Amino acid sequence: MRLNRTARAQLQAAGITPGWWARRNHYADGRWGGDACGCPDSRCIGFHHDGPDDCGCLPALLDLAAGR
Repeated sequence: MRLNRTARAQLQAAGITPGWWARRNHYADGRWGGDACGCPDSRCIGFHHDGPDDCGCLPALLDLAAGR
């Protein structure tokens, strides 16, 4: 699974690389194994959220990573 455009833009705005995000979420090889929306749960789209851009997980997780 690759991160979608929205997730990549959110990571970039936060100053975070996709590789760092992958390692932060327990993918030691730096390759993303979560869902395309940036959520570490690979079932997010279609299970927790209907579409790829209506997931609020990534912004919330980025806030946690930043200590907010």
